[in-house]
Amino acid sequence: MNIKMIAVDMDGTFLNDNNTYDWKRFEKIFEYLKQRGIHFVAASGSQFQRLQGQFAPFANEIDYISQNGSLVHCGSQLEISNPLQVTDYVDLLKELKKNFSSKDLVMKITAGLEYIYAEKNLSAPYIDRLKRYYSAIKSVSSLEHLAALENNEDQLIKVGVTFAPDIDFETASAKLRSLLPKSLASLDSGFNTHLIGPASVDKKTGIRYLQEKYQIRDDEIMTFGDNENDIGMLSLTPYSFAMNNATARIKKAAKNTTVYDNNHAGVLDTLEKILMG
Repeated sequence: MNIKMIAVDMDGTFLNDNNTYDWKRFEKIFEYLKQRGIHFVAASGSQFQRLQGQFAPFANEIDYISQNGSLVHCGSQLEISNPLQVTDYVDLLKELKKNFSSKDLVMKITAGLEYIYAEKNLSAPYIDRLKRYYSAIKSVSSLEHLAALENNEDQLIKVGVTFAPDIDFETASAKLRSLLPKSLASLDSGFNTHLIGPASVDKKTGIRYLQEKYQIRDDEIMTFGDNENDIGMLSLTPYSFAMNNATARIKKAAKNTTVYDNNHAGVLDTLEKILMG
């Protein structure tokens, strides 16, 4: 085994359910990786700004695949951006409004390059949830109005939709996907939430970009994930690990499963045992 890159999902994988990780333990592992020229990649459906904050001491030494592959950063340097087409964005919001009631679709957000945009009438519990998973948030009167943003203000990267906790999520997901044009795709990102963006990108395409940049083969990569939006990168390498807490479908997509779940540092345990002996 000659690992040159490690890509980890964050929520439900690298982070525990309290949104934290064992910093001191990771610091030792990260120093080991740096000494051997192994790249560490945070690959998430979340926002770049939040990811950087979670790795503050190492922020500029880590690569980031955020918004499920739509953005790739090396440290603080933006490498690639795959925004939504404005026509797709406008049409999508119309379809969501026409086909889902506010009772079933309890939260809509627009993820930009700089900010996460939420409508001002969003209820308090969902505002609190946003703050848990995003850091740079702006309230707007209407998501539709964002289509008029100039390019130098922000780019529209994803639309996030969250379904009510009592809804049949599989049925709602199928209905949502049936409404999307071929240019768009949605990925289940956990917590009854889909992130919708260009169909041509996911975490795997983000990894492909970094592979080419660093000249790394598939069998020199180790990946970790727990949800549908991780399947692409889990299928990429023989050294893929589904989390112990992942569903059967995700475990089937990966070649291996961690011994411990995300609340017991399953990623760190695996890295220590396999790479550090």
